[in-house]
Amino acid sequence: MILRSLPIYIFLFLSCNRPSSTIDKSSSPIYSEEQLDSIFESFESIAYERPAQYVSNPDSFFNHLTVQANSPYQKEMYAYGLLFMGYGLLQHGDNFGSVKYYEKAYNYIKANQVPTENINTEIITPLANLYVQINDTQKAIALLQKALSETKDNNEIVRLSNNLANAYLYNADLDSAKTILLQSIKRPSNTLSSALLYNTLATVYEEERNKKESTYYNDLALRNFKQSHLEGDTLLWYIAALGLKGSLEKDSKYVNEAITIAEESFPNDQNRFKAKLTLKKGDILREQHHLNAALAAYDNTLSYFNPEDKAYILDYTYTQALIGKARLYTSQQLLDSALYYYEWAVENDFRTQQLIVSSKDQLRNNILNKETIQNIIDLIQSKAGLSQRKEIVQQLLWCIELSKARLLINEINRSESWNSSSNKTKIGMRTIRDLYHKIDISVDTNEKRRLSERLKKAMIEFELSEKHFEATQFTPQKASFLKHLNKPNSDFYTYFIHNDSSITIIHKSGQEFSFKRNSASTPLSKLLSFKAKYFGDTPNNYNQNPKEYREQAQYLTNELLPDLGSAQRNVFISLDAQLYGFPFDALCDEDFLVKKHNFAYLNSFLLFDFLSKKAREESKISIFYRSEYPSPLPNLQFVNTEVERIYNSFSSQKIGPDKQNDSTIRKQFAQPNIVHIAAHTILDTTAPPIIYLNQAISTNQLRFYEMKTPLVFLSACNTGYGKPLPSEGTESIQRVFLSKNVPSVVSTFWFANDQTMLDLTTSFYKQLDQTRDPICALGEAKRSYLQSAGSVEQNPWYWANINYTGIGNEIGLKKSSNLSYYLWGTAILILLGLQYPFTLWLYKAIKYKNEKTYNKTK
Repeated sequence: MILRSLPIYIFLFLSCNRPSSTIDKSSSPIYSEEQLDSIFESFESIAYERPAQYVSNPDSFFNHLTVQANSPYQKEMYAYGLLFMGYGLLQHGDNFGSVKYYEKAYNYIKANQVPTENINTEIITPLANLYVQINDTQKAIALLQKALSETKDNNEIVRLSNNLANAYLYNADLDSAKTILLQSIKRPSNTLSSALLYNTLATVYEEERNKKESTYYNDLALRNFKQSHLEGDTLLWYIAALGLKGSLEKDSKYVNEAITIAEESFPNDQNRFKAKLTLKKGDILREQHHLNAALAAYDNTLSYFNPEDKAYILDYTYTQALIGKARLYTSQQLLDSALYYYEWAVENDFRTQQLIVSSKDQLRNNILNKETIQNIIDLIQSKAGLSQRKEIVQQLLWCIELSKARLLINEINRSESWNSSSNKTKIGMRTIRDLYHKIDISVDTNEKRRLSERLKKAMIEFELSEKHFEATQFTPQKASFLKHLNKPNSDFYTYFIHNDSSITIIHKSGQEFSFKRNSASTPLSKLLSFKAKYFGDTPNNYNQNPKEYREQAQYLTNELLPDLGSAQRNVFISLDAQLYGFPFDALCDEDFLVKKHNFAYLNSFLLFDFLSKKAREESKISIFYRSEYPSPLPNLQFVNTEVERIYNSFSSQKIGPDKQNDSTIRKQFAQPNIVHIAAHTILDTTAPPIIYLNQAISTNQLRFYEMKTPLVFLSACNTGYGKPLPSEGTESIQRVFLSKNVPSVVSTFWFANDQTMLDLTTSFYKQLDQTRDPICALGEAKRSYLQSAGSVEQNPWYWANINYTGIGNEIGLKKSSNLSYYLWGTAILILLGLQYPFTLWLYKAIKYKNEKTYNKTK
C-alpha cells in the first residue's frame, strides 16, 4: 500500500516544493514507468477533482511538475490535466488563466498527436468562447471556421455555428451572425440547441436595435429552455436568456431572477458570469435614476472579482463596472470620485486590451475607449477651475496617452517576446514571413489566393503557439510616465480630437501643465484645408502668395501650440487622428518654427516607456537602394549620388538590387546598424504599403523581421503616410518600424523633391555625426538648408515633408575608413622624399661616367 501510493506522495511533494530555476538533472530522482504513470494520473486527478488547490496560483501548481511524460498513456494524462486546469480556471472566473491552459493543452495535443474524444467539444469550443469573452474575436472566428470546415456531424455543426455567430456578433459583423444563425435554425437539432440559436439571434437583433425581432426570438428561446432539463452549461444559457429579457424590457426583476438562479445553482463558481448579470442590473437601475441601488449593483459586480484596493482585473465587465460608478458619481456632482473611477477604468482597460492579439479587435476597442476619454474631458470642463488644477490635467494627460497607440504598444511587446520564444513559435514566424514574401512577389491572382489561405491557417497555429498570455507584462505607471516627460530642453504637446472636431490640447513645459480645448471645429477645418492647399501635389500655391501662407500658419500656431514662445528647443508632439502627416515645423511664429525648434512626433508619450533607447557609440550604415524602375514608375535620379555621398563619408555597406535577396535584407535588419532605404514606396488603399527594392517588401512581411537597428531613414516618398487607424495614426511604413521597437524613424509625408531630399539627407548625417542626436540632426539639417536656400526653395513644400518620429536616442557614426588614402599618400610622400637623393645619385653617376670617358679619350 505504501509503495503503491508513493508516486502520489512524490507528486504532492513536487507540488509543495518549488524547484530552483536551474535543475541539476544528474541529481534528479529516476522513477519507474509505473511511478510516472501514477504521477501523471495524480496531476490529471487533481486538475479535474480539486481545482481549489490551483485556481489561486495555477502557474505555481503547474511548474512543480518537473517530470516529463514519455509513454502515450502519460502524455494523455498530461494533456487532460492541462485541459482540466483550463476548465477549472474557467469555472472559477479566471478567463485569461483558462485561455493559457487550454492553449497549452491544444499545442501539446497537436505536437504529440494525443488522441481525444472530441477536440471540438473539449478544446476548440471553450477556447473560442473564451477568446470572445476577452474580445479577441478574430482568433475565435479563425479557430471556429477551421473547426467547421473539418466537421461533418450535424449536431456539432449546429453547436459550432452558434459559437461562430456569437464571435461574429462580438466582432460587430451582425450580417454574418444572422446569416449563419438562420441557416443553422433550418438544420434538425434538439430543443436545447434550438433554444441557444434563438437566444443568440435575439442578441443580434438587440444589437441592431430591432426590439420586436429580438423579443420574438428571446421568447422562443425561453419557451424551449423551459421544456428541457437544464443543468450545467444549459442552465447558464437559460440564465443568460433571462438577463437578455431584462435588458429588452428594461426591467430588473428578470435580471434579479437570473441572479438568484445563478447564486443558488453555482454558489462557488461562475463569478464572472454572475458579475455580468449584476452589471446589467446596475445599468438598468442607473438609466432609471435609481442611483443608490445602481451603485450597490456595481459594487456587487466588482466584489465578484475580490479586488483589493485599486486592483487591476483583466476583464471588461470589471472595467464597465468602474465606468458605471464614474458615471453615477458624475451625475451626483462628486467629480473627484468620478475622475478617480474613470482613471481606474482607463488603466484597467489598457491592461485588458493588451492581451488581445487581433488588430481588428484592438482598433474596435480603441473607438469604444474614446467615448470614455470624452466623458472625462466633459467632466473636467463642467466645473469652473477644475481644468486649472495641475493634478487634474496630469490625470487627463495620463488617460489620453493610455487611450492611444494600444495596438502599436501591443505589437512592440509581442515583437520583443518573439525574440526569446520557443522554436515552434520561431518556425511559425519564418513560415508566415515566407508566405508574406511569396504573396508580395507573386503576380498571379490565383496563386495569391492560395497562399493567403495557407497564411490564414498558419496564423491560427502561430497565435495559438505564441503563448501571448505568458509573455505579457504590461504595468505602465503614472509616476514613471510623468518622469519621462522631464527630458532636458524639451516641451510636450498632446492632442485629442473629439467627435465634434474640437481639439483638446495639453501642454507640458518644465513642471507646468496647461489645458485648452478649442470651442469649435474651426482650427481643425482650417488645418486640413491649409494642408491640402500647401502640401499637396504642387509647390505653386505657396509661391503665389507667401504672405498669405505665413498668416494662416501663424493662426494655426496660436491655436495648436499655445505658449510656444516660451517652449524649449525640442518639441515632442503626441498626435491624434487628422493631425498625423501635418508638418508642425512649417508653421510660423514670425518665421518658420523649425528656425527655433526641433520637432519629434509620437503616437503616444507612452512610447517612452515601451520603446528601447538602443544607444550606439558607433554605427555603420546599411544602405538599400534602387534607382531604376520599370514603367510607369519614374527612375530616381538622385539615389546614386545620395548613396555615394553617404558611402564616402561614413562606414557604410552599399546593398544594390543585385544583392537584395531575402536573406541579405533580413540579415542587415538583424544587425545594430542604421538602415537607410532609398527606393520607391507603393501605397494602395486596399493593400499594405510596400517598399519597392529589387522585390516588393510589404509591411506585413516586415512585421516578422528581427530588427536591432537604432535608426531607420526612409529616403522615399510617402513613407509616413497611409490608411488612418483609430487612435493609432496611419498604417504606414514608418509605423511598422516603430512596432519592431526601432526608437528613431525618419520618413516623409508627401512626394519628395529629388534635389532637396539629396541635400537634407547628406546634411542630416553630417549633423548626426556632430550631435549624436537624430532629432537635433534633422532640425539642424533643415536650418542649414534654409540658410542657403533661395526664395523659391524656402517653400516648405520642399523641405517640410521630411520628419522625425521616435523617442530620441544617442547614435554615433563610424567614419569611412581612409586607410587606402593614407597608404597612397604615404607612398607618394616617400617617393617625393626619395626623389632628390635619387636624382643627386643619378647626376653624380652620370658625371663620374662622363669624366672617366673624357680622361680615357684625352
